[in-house]
Amino acid sequence: MTMESTKPAEARIRARDRALSLLNNITAYVAFAAVAGVGIFGTVSALTIPGVSASSSSGATASATTSTSSDSSSSSSTTSGLSSSSGSVSSSSSSGVAVSGGS
Repeated sequence: MTMESTKPAEARIRARDRALSLLNNITAYVAFAAVAGVGIFGTVSALTIPGVSASSSSGATASATTSTSSDSSSSSSTTSGLSSSSGSVSSSSSSGVAVSGGS
């Protein structure tokens, strides 16, 4: 190979290296933006969910046991793993309790 034929090859090699470096930088920026976007979206979603107060971050779960003496077909039902809501829950032996918002 002559000296004149290696100059264009070296120029192409340097151009390819610059392009790969630019592509690596763009990939890193896009990955960072994606992680930041997920964090921002998650924060906004967590703050705008209705029925959840900001002070209920203790992670408490509610366990409800209901039994009715007037209904002989159902003796007792236990549900655990439900997150507590703001407000009190009262139980009555004469009527059922309807809960909405489940998944």
